[in-house]
Amino acid sequence: MLQRDVFINEITKKMHNDKKIYFLSADFGAAALDELRAKFPKNFIHCGISEQAMIDVATGLALENNKVFVYAMAPFLSLRAIEQAKCGPGLMKLPICMISVGIGLGYADAGPTHYANEDFACFRSVVGSSIYTPSDNQTTKLIAQDMLKKPKFSYVRLDRDKQEDLNPAISIADYKKGFKIFGKVTGNKIAIISHGKIFNNCWNAFKKNTNKYVFINLFRAKPFPEKLVQTIKRINKFLVVDEQTPSGNLSSCVFEGFSEKKFFPKIISKSLPEKYVFENGGREYLLNKYGLSYKDILKAVNSFR
Repeated sequence: MLQRDVFINEITKKMHNDKKIYFLSADFGAAALDELRAKFPKNFIHCGISEQAMIDVATGLALENNKVFVYAMAPFLSLRAIEQAKCGPGLMKLPICMISVGIGLGYADAGPTHYANEDFACFRSVVGSSIYTPSDNQTTKLIAQDMLKKPKFSYVRLDRDKQEDLNPAISIADYKKGFKIFGKVTGNKIAIISHGKIFNNCWNAFKKNTNKYVFINLFRAKPFPEKLVQTIKRINKFLVVDEQTPSGNLSSCVFEGFSEKKFFPKIISKSLPEKYVFENGGREYLLNKYGLSYKDILKAVNSFR
């Protein structure tokens, strides 16, 4: 099942008993969205291709103590509606959950207007926001359940493609921490930090070598997890892999989070280049072309030696 359907299904379940939940959308096409709209037409608002107005409507609903979720494609929800996110849920401290789909090069068949290579940086800059990037359906479900139970201003970054389940899965205890470590933490290993689909790519490529690597799924990057540094401080080499452009990406987040704890290990960043990607032709093709293939990541890891 697609991540967006997992998330929306959790909302639909709760709507049966909670009439204060509203779902706003600037997009069609999700099977779960069709079901929600059919079952709860009075609590569903389709705002058209107008992400800015959608956040303004969500702000009004939140001011009336409703639980508000908004849904749109990542490049448009982040860049087009960033001012409304600041002035609504940001300045007014309103618990609006913003669900984006198609992060990174997810819409690889649609070209540069539909790539979301800077959405993470955009919402890192909005005061009071929390940012989640799940790699699997279990984490996606836990995020949805948390937003329903304890609503807050959040930006949830979902992948367009179906993602594999992680083994072992993210537990509730992991979720509360904001990260999960795969492998045993020892001082002689290299830690690979990532989130979303790119974490899965790294895990699948290197999971047979857990004697050499530790994998950190940083699914909640903001606020930066308090216990992360304490957990991994024996490690001195980190590779941060992200499907974003360099400015303000996950590597920047890790640098800042580590430095606040006065932890200064060696960190190598592996991300998309500082340029607009005009090609299409499939996501794996683009990842290979722009330096995020298995060989590129292996080369970066070996540069520590």
